[in-house]
Amino acid sequence: MEQSVSEVTIRAPIIEQIDNTIRATGGVLFRQSTIRVTASEVSYDTASRTGKLKDIMFTTCEGVHPDYRFEARELTLLGGDRVRVRGASFYLGRLKVLTLPTLVFRAGGRGSGRNMFPRPSYDKDDGFGLAQEFRLSDTDRFRALADLAFKSKRGLEGQIEYEYGLDGTLAPLPGRFLPYEAQQSSAPVMPMIPIMERSGQRSSETIARLRQFGRFSLKQRTYDIRNTGLLVFRQPELGLTYIAPHVDLAETELDPQLRLYPQIATTWGRYKETPGQERFTSRIGVNLAMTANLLPLGRNAAIQPIVMYGVSSYGNDSSYRTWGYGIDASRLFSSGAIATARYIKRNDSGRSPFLFDTVDIFREFQGAFQVPIGRHIVGFVAGLNVDTGKVYDWEALYGYRTDCLAAWVTWHSRLQRFSFDAAIINL
Repeated sequence: MEQSVSEVTIRAPIIEQIDNTIRATGGVLFRQSTIRVTASEVSYDTASRTGKLKDIMFTTCEGVHPDYRFEARELTLLGGDRVRVRGASFYLGRLKVLTLPTLVFRAGGRGSGRNMFPRPSYDKDDGFGLAQEFRLSDTDRFRALADLAFKSKRGLEGQIEYEYGLDGTLAPLPGRFLPYEAQQSSAPVMPMIPIMERSGQRSSETIARLRQFGRFSLKQRTYDIRNTGLLVFRQPELGLTYIAPHVDLAETELDPQLRLYPQIATTWGRYKETPGQERFTSRIGVNLAMTANLLPLGRNAAIQPIVMYGVSSYGNDSSYRTWGYGIDASRLFSSGAIATARYIKRNDSGRSPFLFDTVDIFREFQGAFQVPIGRHIVGFVAGLNVDTGKVYDWEALYGYRTDCLAAWVTWHSRLQRFSFDAAIINL
């Protein structure tokens, strides 16, 4: 027998419905959007979209033998795409990787499959490290995360952050971004490995463009060009950012992966960086980045100019300004490969008590590409200091992905850092 309600399909030998509650037993297949669950019995409330499944196997893989799966005593649908699993064991193929007493996450094509698993790494300053992200709260409009890491040379590091969508949900916006930190610091950006096969946005959904955020960090690496070991404490940092719609003056319906968004952000916080400082200093800052697609190069290519401006005022009565411009070129190929190139010119004036928020490279060129080869992915990104004529940083990536799982390793040359990460696709 089979019964379908909205995005949910239930197949089982025995299905009965009383009012809003569907009960199924005897080898049940439960599907909701991108997830597939087998269970011994299911109870599902169609009105609240909540339910309980027992003796389950959970995956987003379509194959008979899934690349990954969760097995658990009980799975509870909490509503709002949230899932709680009790007595969960995680398998890669036939190998049991870890067991957790309780796991809570979002599912059904709306959650993020990144940072669900421990992330091992090694670099010359930190030594061996292991990081794990914990979701403290995760609703359509509010998300709070704790990211903790243990480094063999530095001990425990961590950050707690939250984000609230003032005018809509926190569903991801497709495209690329210029975070306000990019106006000062230089770090080539590797294109993200895609982990969503389909859009997680509902047709009736409004994605938040006005977002309030906060951070509280302990010994956070800044990866400053002049001092790779520089640490910053944000206790706290509060901000408000507005992500404007993509400006396409060429009217080419540019592919969402290539779009850049104008942004404005205002922040206030108390900061301390080490080595060098014993006390916290407050800072108020406003940063603006403007960009637009001007040339009619088609849906899969763009040249987008960039204009940036930022001003900060500090508790010690000093102030600091940055302004600059750049040009971003990008190309998306039919194979799924992407290539980007960017030139940025920065200027500054005034004085800041910190290194982490001052300009470290005034003229730079960045180039990146990512190429899928079957199930394999290779990527490379590099940054050139135009004033010195030297490559100041580069990073190489190798990844492997199936229909439901992606894993990749990266090597970061400047930090001499090796890292591994994995993500569930379409979670």
